[in-house]
Amino acid sequence: MTAPATPVLRTLLSRTRFLGTTTLVLTASTALVASVSTAHAQPVPDRDLLTWADNVEVLADEDATAALPEGSAVASSEELLADAVVSDVLRERGSTIAALSHQDREVRVDIREAADGSAFGVAIVTAPMGADEEPYAWLFAADHEPAGWRVGLEGTEEFSSILADSTLLEEEEREAVASSTNPSEASPTSYIGIGLPFSIGTSMVMTGGPHGEVGQSVDFAGGNGQARAARGGYAYSLCNGWTRVIHDHGYSTDYYHLENYQWLPGNNVGVGHYLGTQGNSLCAGGSTTGAHIHFSLRGYTDPNAPGWYLSVNGRTMGGWTFVQGAQYGGYAYRNGVGTVYPGNWMYNYGF
Repeated sequence: MTAPATPVLRTLLSRTRFLGTTTLVLTASTALVASVSTAHAQPVPDRDLLTWADNVEVLADEDATAALPEGSAVASSEELLADAVVSDVLRERGSTIAALSHQDREVRVDIREAADGSAFGVAIVTAPMGADEEPYAWLFAADHEPAGWRVGLEGTEEFSSILADSTLLEEEEREAVASSTNPSEASPTSYIGIGLPFSIGTSMVMTGGPHGEVGQSVDFAGGNGQARAARGGYAYSLCNGWTRVIHDHGYSTDYYHLENYQWLPGNNVGVGHYLGTQGNSLCAGGSTTGAHIHFSLRGYTDPNAPGWYLSVNGRTMGGWTFVQGAQYGGYAYRNGVGTVYPGNWMYNYGF
């Protein structure tokens, strides 16, 4: 993606969401016009905002924008919130905005809900387009305080605390997500109780064995091509083709490259819920060499790596225990059935 010549708040065209709400798109000029007409309800930053960097993009739901505290004379309310979110993302990644730019990575902040001084949304660090690298994403929750925004990324106790104490989301969803992603409450078990990303009782080809930064992903294709939730939970579309389902027991699963996509802004879904079809979509960058489902496992039980991807090595999903080998290699086995190597069919036994 070509960067603008000067630092601006970069945006996408408006889009219609699954439930009919719209995304408000701001340019730097319109954001400035909006901000100078408001009272200085938020502190004026004494530095350039991270959101002014060429490789930062901010999207904001129209209703959420209207509910945010007012901006300052030099920055809109969306910019000030996004600046705090990007700062947390950089700390989580141990990086800088300049380093990500050199890696051809962008930071995207999607503000989706706001009420009573709290906000909720998605933060993404994209992968370089066409590269065999992984994007990263977190849900975020934020509270507005006199000194500015306090942000918690998914998987931290701060995220769970902010979300649980807010009026954001429906009560049942809020409480379930807050507790399921809290590392102090989640209980790790050797049995993770997760199936595969297609219907129980059907088969797909394991086109790629464990791969990714820690061997957390497995690729599937073939069969009827449909991506299905491997366990029930609350489903969040991170971008158009990437879904995360937060389960009720300290784990979540990701489904990427999906097409014929169903936008899910926090829907409570059951096991086997339709998410989309295998595809080549790259809403957060990366690469594909053929239509497939990129399936990943995340966990919230390690306070030192909260909400991070987990290796599937030694873990049983869909009745198969996965073993990591070389990147995209390895295999999966099931006692009494046999071993499946990449390029062969795998049956989903459920959990």
